[in-house]
Amino acid sequence: MPRRLPTLLALLALVITPVAIQALPTTGLTDGALLRGATDLARRYDASYAARDPAALAALYTPDAVLIPTTGPALRGRDAIRAFYAGRFAAGSGDHEIKVIEVHAQGDGGYGLAQFRATVPDASGELHTVKGNMVAVYQRDPDGWHMRLAEPSVSSP
Repeated sequence: MPRRLPTLLALLALVITPVAIQALPTTGLTDGALLRGATDLARRYDASYAARDPAALAALYTPDAVLIPTTGPALRGRDAIRAFYAGRFAAGSGDHEIKVIEVHAQGDGGYGLAQFRATVPDASGELHTVKGNMVAVYQRDPDGWHMRLAEPSVSSP
């Protein structure tokens, strides 16, 4: 009998596993739906940036979001993100544009790649335009789409 136990357990696992996998909930989120959500989020981001509204920008992130700016340490949470944008605007940052390039749905969200352009001050305080890429992790919450993680990288000065 002891030699049969591993065989019986293996057969039981073969029967139970497909049933358990079928029972997992699926959201039905498609890449197309995520692309619409990410594009709308980018539009709201650009509008909030143009309005120079740090609170509105921070609200586009999840409460526990992480923003990894191109300079400085990672920022965690909406309060830190709001303070970051307030500092950017105080230093003279202005124009901003995001274009979502691609997204990949996973669960209630996914990740995406975007290109951006922004007007920012350099070390001397002179404004100049930078271009770059961004990877973002998106999350769909009851109150809409948010960024859970954003990491921009500047590709041109």
